[in-house]
Amino acid sequence: MNNDFKGLCLFLGLVGLAYVVMLLVLVAFTGLKIAKSILFILLLSSSLIAFGLKPEVRARIISRAKAAFCRAS
Repeated sequence: MNNDFKGLCLFLGLVGLAYVVMLLVLVAFTGLKIAKSILFILLLSSSLIAFGLKPEVRARIISRAKAAFCRAS
């Protein structure tokens, strides 16, 4: 896959995650009930980020997450 396309996916995913954080702050201060929208945007953004990562980086992130969860349990 083209590196420019991977970079675009990573950028759009990070913009989406920043938008989710802003929505969570908005929910915290106003009490709006927009959980479905937040979950949809979070799912879309995280899938874009996962799509844009190289396989080596994805494997490293997964192994570190597994190690952190196993250590915490």
